[in-house]
Amino acid sequence: MLPPRPAPHPTDLRGLPAASRREARAALAVTALATAWFALAAAWEMFGPVLAGHYASSASVGIIAENMLRWKIVGPVWEYTASRPSPGMYYCHHPWGIFWTTAAFMKVFGRHDVICRLPAVLLSAATPPLLYAIGRSIYRPAAGAAAAASFVVLPITLSFASFNALEVPVMAWTLLGLLGYVRLTQTSRRRYLAVSALGLALGMHADWPAFVLTGGLLAFGAIRAYVLPRRVFGPLPERRYAAWWVLTASIAALTAALYLALFHHAGKLGDLLTSYGLRASGNAEPLSKVLEGRRYWLELSFTPIAIAAGKLAAIVCAARLVLLRREHEALPLLYLATATVQYVVFRQGADIHIFWPHYFGAYFALAAAALVETGAALFERAAAARRAAQAAAPAASSTLTAPSAEPALAALALWLVPLAAILRDGLPALRYARETGGRFNERGHLIHSDGAKTAFLRWLAPRLPRTPTDAPVAMHEGMKATWAQVWALGGRVVTPNRPPPKEAPPRGAYLADTRFMLDRDQASLAQRFDITAVGPFWALGADVGGRPPSAGGIEAFSFREREPGLLAWYFVSGTEPEREIVPDPFLTWELRTHFGQPAEAPAAPPETLEQKRIAHNMALAAGDGARAAALLAEISAALAPIGARFDDGTELLGTTFHEGARSLLTIFVRAGGPAASDVVLAVRSRVVERAPLSTTMADPVVRDVGLPTAISPQRWRAGFLYADPVPIRKRPGTEVFWASLAARERGRAPKLVDRGGASEVEVLRLR
Repeated sequence: MLPPRPAPHPTDLRGLPAASRREARAALAVTALATAWFALAAAWEMFGPVLAGHYASSASVGIIAENMLRWKIVGPVWEYTASRPSPGMYYCHHPWGIFWTTAAFMKVFGRHDVICRLPAVLLSAATPPLLYAIGRSIYRPAAGAAAAASFVVLPITLSFASFNALEVPVMAWTLLGLLGYVRLTQTSRRRYLAVSALGLALGMHADWPAFVLTGGLLAFGAIRAYVLPRRVFGPLPERRYAAWWVLTASIAALTAALYLALFHHAGKLGDLLTSYGLRASGNAEPLSKVLEGRRYWLELSFTPIAIAAGKLAAIVCAARLVLLRREHEALPLLYLATATVQYVVFRQGADIHIFWPHYFGAYFALAAAALVETGAALFERAAAARRAAQAAAPAASSTLTAPSAEPALAALALWLVPLAAILRDGLPALRYARETGGRFNERGHLIHSDGAKTAFLRWLAPRLPRTPTDAPVAMHEGMKATWAQVWALGGRVVTPNRPPPKEAPPRGAYLADTRFMLDRDQASLAQRFDITAVGPFWALGADVGGRPPSAGGIEAFSFREREPGLLAWYFVSGTEPEREIVPDPFLTWELRTHFGQPAEAPAAPPETLEQKRIAHNMALAAGDGARAAALLAEISAALAPIGARFDDGTELLGTTFHEGARSLLTIFVRAGGPAASDVVLAVRSRVVERAPLSTTMADPVVRDVGLPTAISPQRWRAGFLYADPVPIRKRPGTEVFWASLAARERGRAPKLVDRGGASEVEVLRLR
């Protein structure tokens, strides 16, 4: 025998739970602030170039959209082609909704970097109001405000708010569907049936987890309406509810059938099953051990506070569903189940993609609404008990007890305290994510932002023939090609991982990053072709423009960097400097000298520290010892000294450190002579202490941060000075950076002299 159902909340004329004007205004203020903050966070850098990392997949969506418009195809193809792609090239691992959406935006606004982010930015800006509306509809305004505020402080939701991939549209559209479902059951109005069906349909076109959520909602609805006795959950609008169930189930079935047919037509059903078999494979250890291995990623994405609160909320939500028997109490649990399926079932995906648990953000927000509602109910009971005590002894209590604040506002205010602590870790995580392209620590692997590389590609693109398909671009494997690089070249056919050409220069262009190219391959190219060098990047080919007609050998350009202004910092890039590419006669001399080409010393005196470094080498090469010594003294005076010498004669003179949009550590080295064939200058970092007031553990990973030098150590000359620029993407906490001469594979690495045989020397410490 079930106990009687608790009395429902009083409602207003719209069928919403009644609330005081004070509560409504305070909740709207919190929601407006949360929405404005999240929209600003999502829009940060929205007009800037798409760079490397997980964020580069947003460029792939732009490539797909451009192919859809260029070739008038409905299927996604994420590489540029010289002719109309066949269905066999379609990408069939996910539904195609995000690609169609981006194509529509591109059709209206044209091909711009912002198109790769704009749909996600708009949907992210809409998510907090949707969460407020759901919490407001189920519980009360304070609970809705708690849901909105909870979503916008999580590190993971902030870090991927502009990520035009899968999670952002799935969460936004399914939350719209859930809002329509809640309001339909409250009002029985037809328009909410349409809202629910539309939201869930668009969510299912965005990605498969929306099918999991929709299926769970349909299963719960069928049990609630047609299996359990009516007294369990109470009456419902039968006709409208049946219409919603049939319509939603039909949309889900038709959407699934549509993609099965499309994928079958493209011959990709087997590819889809193989892909998800791979995603579900991988780590075979017990789940507890797997989660322990991902502990830092989870704490970095949610913070221990949010993780603990989410666990507590799951218990509270389950208890509310059982005790209160209101169907809407199931919604946070359904979202929790969806996020869990995504994160636990597809282990391989979760092992390599830090954003895999993004859906827990929506669960946390919905669960926060339930927690605040529960807290408000407890405060109301406590207030009622006080009032009863006052009524029993009015004379005594009237002098001791002051009027209390509204219970709902008290519960909301109490909940905002841990949210502030979560935001303390969310703010640095947002910058950390933007600096690393959403990769964070990348499990210790070297991270490239590709900021300079993208600037080089954008500079090169207009110097190639105008018709993109007539100027194919081949890339050496050291370019580490990404979709962002392909997008930056303006729609040209790109073939990555190509070996260096042997005879004639290629049609179009051949590009290489000399930092990741064998010295012998660099020498071969320098002997055979005229080369345009921009920093460490080389371009050669019959169609590479911008060279003086009489140029021969290597012609070098450099990046002139400056800090962005306020508007550029916000709208374009707050994590990369502004770059201009200018001719550099000093770098031209250095490259030609090292590769055995005739080199003419620049007539202009050196001005920058980099130019003085090369001028020092010029003086040594010319036998002008006094000039070299004077320049060495000038350079040494500008450095933070290290004075570490290795047993092969190489000396680390000192460093400079520029803190800015992209902080840069530059290590100056005086070579003892050509290094052994397997030796490189390496820089690694460790976090030795977590950040003050942070609840997130210190990153346990030792990370490679130093890039190889553009001129290989095997080509260094005795007494010459070399500079190794190291971009610094600081992790939360106190991070210490060490430099060493390291052996890439087998072999003996040089040791520091007079330091007990150590191999590393500290070059920077940041708090």
